[in-house]
Amino acid sequence: MVYVLTAIFILIGIVLLLRMKVHVAAEYLHTDDNDKMTLKITTLFGLIRIKKTIPAIKVNKEDGTVDIKQKSTSKVKKSSSKKKVSFDDVQQGINKIEMLLHQVTKLRKISASFLAHLHITKLEWVTVVGIHDAAVTGVLTGAVWGVKGGIAAMLYDHLDFVNKPVYQVIPSFQVPVSKTHFQCIFFFRFGHAMLAAFKFVKYGRELSVLKKNPSSRMTSKNDSSV
Repeated sequence: MVYVLTAIFILIGIVLLLRMKVHVAAEYLHTDDNDKMTLKITTLFGLIRIKKTIPAIKVNKEDGTVDIKQKSTSKVKKSSSKKKVSFDDVQQGINKIEMLLHQVTKLRKISASFLAHLHITKLEWVTVVGIHDAAVTGVLTGAVWGVKGGIAAMLYDHLDFVNKPVYQVIPSFQVPVSKTHFQCIFFFRFGHAMLAAFKFVKYGRELSVLKKNPSSRMTSKNDSSV
């Protein structure tokens, strides 16, 4: 009888764990040449709370480099670091990203299956733009609206919105300005995240096998053609 009760409690615990919600609040603030993003994660029914600022970016007009300052806080530890990023570092990062994009075509399907279980409770995106020329400011405002409209349409196709998102583009005809405030709050269940992580790990292992033995890809193609 004791073993049966223990098994029942373990099963209930697993079900509760898989159905546990993970709440994420992301906020991005851009002011002229400065950028800051804050990420807050709450899970385990509010018992675990993590806040991370990644990264604060400032453009150095003198030498063309970028200062990146990272700061993360949690109940476990605190850390802070600062480094300079040159144009060569950015170019190398872009090259690595391009190589990665060519290798992960199958990840789109995995990502789409996970994004379908994301529930957006709040989405606000406010942008203020303006330059010295009022006519160009009007054209720029329309272009920003076009970009936001395209992104909004893509998000509607892949995400579930609980509340209607808010988009604003405010032109500044008097003062040159470039500001953006983006805030998004969403949640997903831990079980869906575990399933997506399992698929990512499985595909990563398959990709590593193909890198070590490229001939296996040709063999699989020949087998499928037969």
